[in-house]
Amino acid sequence: QAVSSAEIFMDSYVFAISESDGLDSPTVVAAQTANELLNIDNTKASFVFTEFNGRVHISARSIDEVNVQIIMERMGGGGHMSIAACQMEGTSLIEAIGVLKHVIDTMLENGEI
Repeated sequence: QAVSSAEIFMDSYVFAISESDGLDSPTVVAAQTANELLNIDNTKASFVFTEFNGRVHISARSIDEVNVQIIMERMGGGGHMSIAACQMEGTSLIEAIGVLKHVIDTMLENGEI
């Protein structure tokens, strides 16, 4: 479901929302979805958002060109160059998407990604 509703941002970044209702491990499903989204043509990085335990979780994946670790670090998370994540408290899914878009915009403008 999340894959079919994916949104492409700036031609190279894919965003999707993974529903958590009825799932024992929604963050695992979000991570698997982020991996699947890398199969979309021209995708440099994928980001999957899910709500779980009162927080928005973001799973980030990339192949080679984009370091998702530094993107997630800007949002209070971390990880590795091609696999990273963060959690946001006190925000909605839509707000979290807006924050991530702003972070990517700013980092692209500054030549950081």
